[in-house]
Amino acid sequence: MSFKLFFLSTFKGLRNTSKVETSRDNLWADYQLFIQLEQSGELPQFLALEKRVDSSEFKKEKAEIRSLRFKGSPEEKSLLEFRKLEKNRKLRDFYQVQSSSDLKRFQELQESEEIRRFQLLARYVQDRLYQADKAAFKQQKRKDDRFEDTEAHKKYMEYQQLKSSESVLFWQKFQKSTAYRNYQKMANSSERKRFEELQAEVESEEFKARKTYLEDAQKWEKSELFKEEQAYLDLKQQPRFVNYLKYRGTNAFDFFNNWEVVFEDHFDQSSLDTSKWQTISPMGQKTLGRNFSKAGDLQAYTDGANVQVRNSHLQLAVKKEKTDSFTWNFPIGFTPASFNYSSGLLTTGELFQTRFGILEAKVKYQPKNQLVDLFYLSDFQNHHRLNLVESGAVCRLGYASSNGATQHESLSGLQAGQFYIFRMEWEPGKVCWKINNQEIFTLAQSVPDVPMSLNISSLVVEPVEDLPHYFEIDWVRLYQKKS
Repeated sequence: MSFKLFFLSTFKGLRNTSKVETSRDNLWADYQLFIQLEQSGELPQFLALEKRVDSSEFKKEKAEIRSLRFKGSPEEKSLLEFRKLEKNRKLRDFYQVQSSSDLKRFQELQESEEIRRFQLLARYVQDRLYQADKAAFKQQKRKDDRFEDTEAHKKYMEYQQLKSSESVLFWQKFQKSTAYRNYQKMANSSERKRFEELQAEVESEEFKARKTYLEDAQKWEKSELFKEEQAYLDLKQQPRFVNYLKYRGTNAFDFFNNWEVVFEDHFDQSSLDTSKWQTISPMGQKTLGRNFSKAGDLQAYTDGANVQVRNSHLQLAVKKEKTDSFTWNFPIGFTPASFNYSSGLLTTGELFQTRFGILEAKVKYQPKNQLVDLFYLSDFQNHHRLNLVESGAVCRLGYASSNGATQHESLSGLQAGQFYIFRMEWEPGKVCWKINNQEIFTLAQSVPDVPMSLNISSLVVEPVEDLPHYFEIDWVRLYQKKS
């Protein structure tokens, strides 16, 4: 009994076959998806977006946009200052006067000949030039001279006439008004200058657009950065990118990266794939052109009649039936013989051979004491045999040579009627056997290093009644290291 297998089976250390298979198939599917994406033009775009979105520069820009508010902004401060100045009484009076018709009339009068003449005459009168001219006239007066006829009197009378005119009265009144004095004071004031600077700013299209932007609660969602981030997140959520990110930087795919399937059969065709398998042994092909049995065998090997593919499973049938064949007897040679049982065999023969690699197969473990089901690697001369699984009269896996030397591990402890994934990892100087990914046995001596073919067979070692018996295999795979 294999205490290791017994312990693993009893304490559930041997993983469930279905879970092992599903795990491997899922990993393989994920690997294919990973490779497809790596080889696509989408990955560089995704990686560029990822680098951009994960950059400190992007995060800083994002934070700045999301923190932007109109409240407390320089724009709000400008607007508040503008509105305060807008309420300034002196400025309001200034602009009221500036836009008034009175100011326009005053400015027109200011430039008129009438006001110019009035100002000239006013200076003449007010500067006492008129009085001086009048006094001089009196001193120089002749008998018939009249002051009323003098130029001085005429100027004075013109002055009096202009002084009482509506235009001059308006001009004088407006010039002395509080409104006009305020207008003059504010015209070059810092308040007016600042107000008009702010007015130009807050009434500009640029300011209005900026204010609208700052007040927009959706400004981040409307930004180009958001579009970049969404493009990245949309890709990131797609199954192929989820898969890529799950495995990127891990060693989960190391096996698939380093090993490749060089032989595989899932038996999902309607019949046996003869490009992979032969139903006659290599020795039979080179001698009789048909199968033969060895001395002592109770079964005859048919030339494929006992091999069938059903429900995507390979089945080698052992039947109780009279079958004529040949027996190899040394030194006599081949002699005709009749057998009570028929069986089948498969070999890759010269179609496929391997020197080192990993062989695995999902096999139904259904030992029968009178039979032996075998799945093994062997060289053409059968000097070396690496048994992937041997079940029946003896249940074991390991190595056997033509000189009788064997090294093996018992399969006692496995449950009959269950499928298991048997795996054999053959490398120079070492062979390791696993069941459902659990290491069971290791060979480190007498390790063969010659090319071998795959072989499957069932033989009868004792009379048996409970037939037919089927040696059943779901699939076979052989890996070799990539160059």
